[in-house]
Amino acid sequence: MPELDFVMCHECHYTKTKYRATRHNKLGDKKYYQCERCGSFTTPDDGFWKMKNHEEIVSAGIELYYSGISFRETAWVLWRLFGVSVSDVCILLWTRKYSKRVEKFTSMKRPNLSGKWSVDEKFVKVKGKKGYLWLVKDKKRGFVISTVLSDNRKASNAGKLFRKAKKSGNPKSVTHDGYKGYPKKIAKCFPDADDQTSKGFWHKHNNNSTESTNSEFNARYKTMRGFGSFESGNDIIDGWTTHHNFVKRDRKRNKTNAERVGIKKVPDQTP
Repeated sequence: MPELDFVMCHECHYTKTKYRATRHNKLGDKKYYQCERCGSFTTPDDGFWKMKNHEEIVSAGIELYYSGISFRETAWVLWRLFGVSVSDVCILLWTRKYSKRVEKFTSMKRPNLSGKWSVDEKFVKVKGKKGYLWLVKDKKRGFVISTVLSDNRKASNAGKLFRKAKKSGNPKSVTHDGYKGYPKKIAKCFPDADDQTSKGFWHKHNNNSTESTNSEFNARYKTMRGFGSFESGNDIIDGWTTHHNFVKRDRKRNKTNAERVGIKKVPDQTP
């Protein structure tokens, strides 16, 4: 781990600490610092503070899950390859924890979008009941701009989706399916945008890009049989969005969707 300018005390949050010792354990060398105010000892938070398993194991578990296999299968793969025994619930907790953390970093960069957006909604289950995932993305560059998870298909959710997306800029056009709630919300949120309705796969203003992204999400969603709650559902969707934008690479262009919209790297500083 690189040398840090300062290490914040985890008890009183004071930034003046002194290096005292290095402890050697199964997770590697851990440096200990003592707070000059309260005298308590602390270790630097490298993103995996107080985690039982090594950072490579946690990262591998999250990557395997977002690659399309279930929590239980992910735990079994970690046992077979690394000899690490973790439960499927543990994988879920890792996914939710780091989805929240990474989302703070990825939202700090504003993407350079093409101006051609597409929007769609799809049916999902939340707590065994009907729900909807609303998604808007850059039609040309594949970047998912914003998502909303709701318990109904009212047009107000489309408005919420567009207000979130507006933080990334204003589109020149928005393509959607035949849902009647879109035109009114597009006119309200993006008055200068061209409202385009898709009429099929071969139509000039088709919605194929977003349908393809829905299929990609289905590969992840089908092993879950629904979300346990709206909170966990939003965490998992945020993690999937980060994986789609910043991790998954386009085979033809050998670039991530984030690189296609001009985001070279995630900011180093903590937001």
